[in-house]
Amino acid sequence: MKRILVVDDEPDALKMVSLTLTAEGYQVIAASSGEEALRLAASERPDLILLDAMMPNMDGFEVARRLRRTPDFAQVPILFLSARGQVADKVEGLTVGGNDYLTKPAAPQELVARVGVLLGTFTERKMAHVIALFGSKAGIGTSTISVNLALALQSRSSDMVVLVDGHDEGGDIGVFLNMPHTHHAGELAARIDQLDQDVFQNALLQHKSGLRVLLAPPETSLASSISPSAWEHIVEELRRISGVVVFDGPPLHSATWAPMLGLADEVFLITTPEITAMRRLTTAQELARSRARIPDNVRVILNRYNEGSGFSVAAISRALGVSIHVTIEDVGPINTFAVNHGQPLFLSDKRNPLTRTISNLAREIVQRNSRAGSEGKK
Repeated sequence: MKRILVVDDEPDALKMVSLTLTAEGYQVIAASSGEEALRLAASERPDLILLDAMMPNMDGFEVARRLRRTPDFAQVPILFLSARGQVADKVEGLTVGGNDYLTKPAAPQELVARVGVLLGTFTERKMAHVIALFGSKAGIGTSTISVNLALALQSRSSDMVVLVDGHDEGGDIGVFLNMPHTHHAGELAARIDQLDQDVFQNALLQHKSGLRVLLAPPETSLASSISPSAWEHIVEELRRISGVVVFDGPPLHSATWAPMLGLADEVFLITTPEITAMRRLTTAQELARSRARIPDNVRVILNRYNEGSGFSVAAISRALGVSIHVTIEDVGPINTFAVNHGQPLFLSDKRNPLTRTISNLAREIVQRNSRAGSEGKK
């Protein structure tokens, strides 16, 4: 495992960079000053040093000068990461011994790519795997499944996983994860023709688990202004900068879901044992089939199932005319407690039936995606 010494006097920046590199499989050694960086470099012998230029007492430029005068660090790659972005700053950084210079705020994917190039470990990143989930109607637990599935995928992936709250009536992902609406998808929709990594960097929030989250706008009026084509464009751009995208979609009566069928690698349609939910799912399926829009990668999840519903899983499958891919047991007030406390069951209760089922689904998705990638290389 490659070891990277990250040096920054700003705690938030140090934490963010450390999380990004750790998620990529690197071992991170953190230092908050130039003096500490020199001590840790001597004792830990990192494979790469990532330096902030602006630090009190001893700045990054002086750290680099001293390291380069030491035979042990004459050839160790140094990457400057600094808010000082003038040409003169970059020239000074390269002159004192830096191998590369990146200006803050840096998009995680660019940072990882530059680190990989310097370490000789960079490989071209494939497009992200997109998973879209839509409920047959509102209030049947689609967001619960999306949140826990995204967290389960994050725990299994070294790539960046992004959870998108794609609701056009105002979403609740922020409540599920106890995250404030400091930024949201409305900011991207307003700049739909200018989307780049810097724009996404500002809009994406980071959960304590490492999961990146794109929240829906807090106001219904703003949420409804994001058109289906805008959502498509946003997800397409996310595919370029992440490893997995989980799109928590609106109910099937929304205009957003049909276009996503052609974009997502996997689509999950959610229903419950209630007749009204199953009827709406059937109607949506029939409409999509009439327009030749349902591909083979569309699967059905039966949520909140219990034997007291009056229907067996087999009977529900026959009524829908499709096989039930996953059945999730009704966990009742346990999930209500998790939502109210902003602690998804995947993080707070590993033995819960919902957690176990979602974990198995995440493992299946990862394995399926891995097989598809291997076949694509042949």
